[in-house]
Amino acid sequence: MPFAVFRRHQRKLLAITGILAMLGFVLADSLPRLLNADYASDADPVVVELYGRPVRSSEVGMMAAERSRASRFIAALVQLIGGRPIDPAQIFGDVKTRAIVDALILRHQADALKIPPADPGVAKEWLRQRTGGLVNADVFEEALRRSGAQVTGQQILTDIANQVRLANVRQLLGDPIVTPLDVFQSYRDQNERVSVRAVPFPVENYVSQVTEPTEAEVRAYYEQYKDLLPDPARDTPGFRIPRRIQAEILSIDGAALARQMKEKLTEAELLSYYENRKSEFAQPPGELPQDLFADDPAAALTPPLVQPFSEVRSSLASALAEEKAQTEIADRFARIRDEVMIPFADAYLDASDRLAEAKKQGETASVALPEPQDLKEIATKAGMNHERTPLLTREQAEEYGQVSGAEVGLSRLSGGRRFAAEFFDTKSGLYEPIELTDPQGTRYLVRKIADQPSRIPPLNEVRTQVVQAWKLEKARSLAEKAAREFAKTVERNGGVIKDEEIKDRSVVLTEPVTRLQPGAPLPGQFFASGPPTETEIRQIPNAGEALRNALFDLTPKSVAVAPNQPKTIYYVLTQDRREPASFAALYAPNGDYMRYLSESLDEAQRLRDNEWMNQLRKQAGLKPDWKPRDEVDADEETAPQA
Repeated sequence: MPFAVFRRHQRKLLAITGILAMLGFVLADSLPRLLNADYASDADPVVVELYGRPVRSSEVGMMAAERSRASRFIAALVQLIGGRPIDPAQIFGDVKTRAIVDALILRHQADALKIPPADPGVAKEWLRQRTGGLVNADVFEEALRRSGAQVTGQQILTDIANQVRLANVRQLLGDPIVTPLDVFQSYRDQNERVSVRAVPFPVENYVSQVTEPTEAEVRAYYEQYKDLLPDPARDTPGFRIPRRIQAEILSIDGAALARQMKEKLTEAELLSYYENRKSEFAQPPGELPQDLFADDPAAALTPPLVQPFSEVRSSLASALAEEKAQTEIADRFARIRDEVMIPFADAYLDASDRLAEAKKQGETASVALPEPQDLKEIATKAGMNHERTPLLTREQAEEYGQVSGAEVGLSRLSGGRRFAAEFFDTKSGLYEPIELTDPQGTRYLVRKIADQPSRIPPLNEVRTQVVQAWKLEKARSLAEKAAREFAKTVERNGGVIKDEEIKDRSVVLTEPVTRLQPGAPLPGQFFASGPPTETEIRQIPNAGEALRNALFDLTPKSVAVAPNQPKTIYYVLTQDRREPASFAALYAPNGDYMRYLSESLDEAQRLRDNEWMNQLRKQAGLKPDWKPRDEVDADEETAPQA
């Protein structure tokens, strides 16, 4: 019912909603308390417990608002003075719940250490030092205006001072020590290239040698991993079934339809189209400016020069055909959407509301959910393709055919959310029609017809997977043993793998790669880049930390054994060649020593900061890897089931 009412009275409801929103803003502080005794617990839930006391959403929100105001003001000030934009999150940190909980922990630490409460004077001095005294009253007020903060200057200074106080707590340990060796290591990681020869020992080849598990072993293994989602990059299994959706897709190739319509265009249509848009086809500028005689009264009587019809006929035909095709698609979609899809979505939501209300009242509902009509016949009559996807996980949806690259919107590259992001949104309802367009011009009319929440299956449903995972884990030791025995043979033969194939095993030859590659440039920051990232080893997929360390630490004639990250393959590695990074090049006049020094300092600071924060979280009663509910992987969230 709500969906149907909204569709019928959309404009009125939006106007009423706006008025109610303004009233709600005025009465937000008092009305809930008057109407609901449980307001504090319902509207202000506990986010986390720190130091044995509950921290509610309102406290987290206040700190987030303070940080946001301070960061946006500094970002506006930087752009005003320096002329370049900066991401506010890079100033005092982001405003996600976990980061704000860390800020509350730092505030507690500052109070425990009796660090004086911050005042506006601290912020003034901090701004003076960092801007070289360039902030005067006019600059300050302009930055405050640009930041959009609806607070006084005194309040914004207090916000900045509080955030500076927290930042100072993070720096209590002082600057990290970085040696010339650390700088050279950073330089070498991004410049020294290594290539290896690797012989793989897949674990699955040894599963047949593992005996069958007992019933007790199967059940214990299932209990250990039943609540974990599967992750192909992890070396432990997960038997929890992830959230899955199913979609019904109607599509039409817009580019192909435009080509068909282009062939049918008449000369009269093109001439009419040209006359109606003639002003868009001004002659390209020549050597003299077109407005050279703009001040001459006679110029007003001279018609503008336009390109003749013959010169623009081809582009006109393409543009007109594209317009006709999009209009035709919009009409076809509208008929199916308005006559079939929306009425059913209204009926389904109406029945859902009635069932939910009956359940809430403890009554037996007299209504049943309607069965959806298959749209294949309707799509065929409308000249569209039709498809029902299988149940898809988020990862599968992101790779599912051409529609996976389509974005919500009516035009190519509209910037809307992609197929998977849209339909896995927990706010995305069943049977509501969504229009998408892919980069090739194909238009889609899609509705979600099933949304199955993540669940823990009973053992009998996943027994085969449990047994296979158990045997795979046991087979790892056999694969590793075989790899190490082969490694000893290689060592006896001089520590070099020369052949292309050994005992029916293909030898993998990797291309020379560096351990790290430079970070991407930061938007709006001159000559500044993000932190270095790991270089992909294309010939060895899912190479985890152990394998990467073994590969890059190889010396001539040395042999190493290491598994990939999920431990599905063990590799015997020998060095093929190393292209060393010259120590002299780092200190050459045109070298990049300062960048590597900066990166080394940043990395040392990051590692020490993480260690420090983990210690403070532990003192507050949190695990280092704690995540708030709103930042838990969306795949673990439950969703309504069809």
